[in-house]
Amino acid sequence: MNSMKVLISFSGIILVLLLVSFQLDGKDSKTAKIAVIQASGSPIQDPFMESYDFSKVKPQMVAHLNKLLGLFDEAGQKGADLVCGPEDMQHIGAYGLYINEKDPETGKILFNSMSVPIPCPLTDQIAEIAKKYKMYIIAPIYEAAGDTIYNTAVIFDRQGSIIGKHRKTVLPIMETWLVSLGDQYEVYKADFGNFAVATCWEISYPEISTIYALNGADIIFNPTMAPDNKPGKSLETAPMFITRSKDNGVYIAPVVLGDDGNGIIDFNGNVVAEAIGKKDAVIIAEIDFSKEPTNESKWWEPINGTKNSKAMHLKSRRPETYQMLTNPNPPILEKYSDIHLTTGNRERQLKAVQEVNYGTRNKVKK
Repeated sequence: MNSMKVLISFSGIILVLLLVSFQLDGKDSKTAKIAVIQASGSPIQDPFMESYDFSKVKPQMVAHLNKLLGLFDEAGQKGADLVCGPEDMQHIGAYGLYINEKDPETGKILFNSMSVPIPCPLTDQIAEIAKKYKMYIIAPIYEAAGDTIYNTAVIFDRQGSIIGKHRKTVLPIMETWLVSLGDQYEVYKADFGNFAVATCWEISYPEISTIYALNGADIIFNPTMAPDNKPGKSLETAPMFITRSKDNGVYIAPVVLGDDGNGIIDFNGNVVAEAIGKKDAVIIAEIDFSKEPTNESKWWEPINGTKNSKAMHLKSRRPETYQMLTNPNPPILEKYSDIHLTTGNRERQLKAVQEVNYGTRNKVKK
């Protein structure tokens, strides 16, 4: 009987140790190491210039991509539970301006020819890194779904499986020339919390961040080409990111090419991680997602019934009064009735390209 008790007791200790080990490994805990990539841009070819050399286009794309994959690998070595790359990891977005430039090998528009189906060898490479380090990865790439191109953030789980694709839903005008719109706002469940992706311009629309928060997102990643901070300065000078975090009680993580403007902002609008001026770096912070914004004033909880300011804020919403937000033709658009965007108008797009053909540079092709 005593030996049986010892065996049961020993088994119990082993079980507890396994559970603790599992939690410490970041697999069943609200605490996680979150990483974003701070990478510099790389050279590309300019089809408007006499020096344009098509033979260099794809090698330059591969070189840039390999640099980012190397930073993913570094994030894994540092124990990241999730890492997010910048928008357009192929570094081909600028080619979207050259809507008449063809890939001589495929006959397709050059930009379109460099977009990739999902899955593909590129996503297989990323999957291997996710699997190797047992970490989630957000990889923004241009996706070719048949003849349709999307700006897509591909989501990988710890096993390297693709668990989702966020297709950018709001596009800058030039991007609409060749890229199509997504129409979903997905929140992904990780073992430490919930995360979402607002690509580039999407973060400029406060409704999108709020949708994510209402769907339970704890952190919103913003892979982008548009930094919000003052050049060379801290994210403390990024009013839009700070506002989004405080309004919704969520972490905001901007990821942009460059040596600043990347990092993590907490739900109170405080910068918790950045690396101003550091080239090709991994920015990482350990976050406890069990924590939420609270007000420690002695009267806050008695008056409101909670000291959780996020809960109080969300439970006080008046959605029945918000119909104007979904009105496709609000009164303000009457003011802009004579403004017509170039989206969908190839003739105007080609004219625009001619007008901005980098004429201030030397050796422009005639």
